[in-house]
Amino acid sequence: MNDVVVVGSGVAGLCAAVEAAEAGAQVLVLERDTAVGGASAMSGAACNMVGTRLQHAHGVDDDVQLALADWVRVGGPTADVEWARRYLERSRVDIYEWCEDLGISWMELSQPEGNSVPRVHTPAGWGRGIVEALTSRAKSLGVEIEVGLDVHQVVVRDGAAAGVRATSAEGEELQLGARAVVVCTGGFAANHDLMRDVAPNLRRLPRLLSGGAPGALGHGHRLLRRAGAQFTCLDHIWAYPNGTPDPDDETGTRGVGVRGVTGDIWLNRAGRRFVDEGNRNGGSGARALLAQPKQTAWSIFNSAELPNVVLLGNERWGTPGKVDPALLAEFWCRSEFVWRADGPTDLARKIGLPVPAVEASVATFNAAVLAGKDRDPEHQRSLTGVSPLAGPDLIAIQFFPIAVKTFGGVKTDLECRVIDQNGAIIRGLFAAGEVAGMAGGCINGRAALEGTMFGPCLYSGRVAGAAAMAELTRL
Repeated sequence: MNDVVVVGSGVAGLCAAVEAAEAGAQVLVLERDTAVGGASAMSGAACNMVGTRLQHAHGVDDDVQLALADWVRVGGPTADVEWARRYLERSRVDIYEWCEDLGISWMELSQPEGNSVPRVHTPAGWGRGIVEALTSRAKSLGVEIEVGLDVHQVVVRDGAAAGVRATSAEGEELQLGARAVVVCTGGFAANHDLMRDVAPNLRRLPRLLSGGAPGALGHGHRLLRRAGAQFTCLDHIWAYPNGTPDPDDETGTRGVGVRGVTGDIWLNRAGRRFVDEGNRNGGSGARALLAQPKQTAWSIFNSAELPNVVLLGNERWGTPGKVDPALLAEFWCRSEFVWRADGPTDLARKIGLPVPAVEASVATFNAAVLAGKDRDPEHQRSLTGVSPLAGPDLIAIQFFPIAVKTFGGVKTDLECRVIDQNGAIIRGLFAAGEVAGMAGGCINGRAALEGTMFGPCLYSGRVAGAAAMAELTRL
């Protein structure tokens, strides 16, 4: 009999395991995949935090109330204000400094769209670095981690969790007893059918790609639903505008997010620019793409930027921390949504866009760059460090909306205890991370600031692990 069984080994699950083990629990972590980390290992792991040493070093004046105002303004009325405030209040101590104690250093501070000040922190080693540090810490505490085990039921007896049932890779059925169960299985952005089922508005899109971790299929949601859990905001799907189909996926539904390009312009079917390309996130960038005919666009950039590209969603093409140039070259060759040409005229013809419009769009943009303007006159896009778009080698990548996160999930209280359909606590059952809408059920709301996903998953995992052990101690 284990004290605590944690289902899922992403950042939330590993944090829950570490917290419970540090409190003296015997902990078993079960992972459905063959490797530890899930979506967390593929993440850039940017965290929205307040009052950190890095902010102070850059002279940034920030506080919880300002950060919370930004959070709620972007997230809207479904954002869980109580959870968001709690997260922000504890972000410096429980994330920034706690990760530093694990050996993680915070290397970059940025101010993505929607943040009043720079408060988004990127760690050295990205998500994989944090996963590796947490795994090492968990094992040093005696946590047992088993991969390749598919948990298909949370056992509930007399209104309390009593363990899980699972199937091994060899097909062996296992029943594992536990005094507490913590579910940290991630979201369901990789489950195309489930997304369209819970968010009918997505059905109208000519093409919606699934991004994020391939294993984000909603297995934990099924586990918790069977256990009688209550869910909230499942239709809150977070999509980015910079997805392109993954040639490794024969179904045509999986995509990769294109990152690292900074000097491109985006053209719609009319061959016209339509957005400040610096805002390539799930906010204004996604809204602008969704307003275009057929909800698609083409990113045009110089081939000199190819070495900077990172493709997120399939680790074979690379991760934020490691890119193999040979594999990237394979992607460019195999993708049916990538074109190369000597100049804008030839590129427009190959894509099938109106040649005069493309020529004019490129010429207008280049004129602003060559004139030394700080911002282009069309969309006020920053031109700092940007080069003119010129031959002999221009690249075009076709973009589609790509779903990467699910913002709704199982509803919990502030101790990550799962709430049933009647509003009561299911004793001994906890949930954290994306399966719980990052924290509580829906900490972000319908939209989100950058950096408000990985951080709350980490934080809620810590809360869940500590709360699980505290409940066992009380009992």
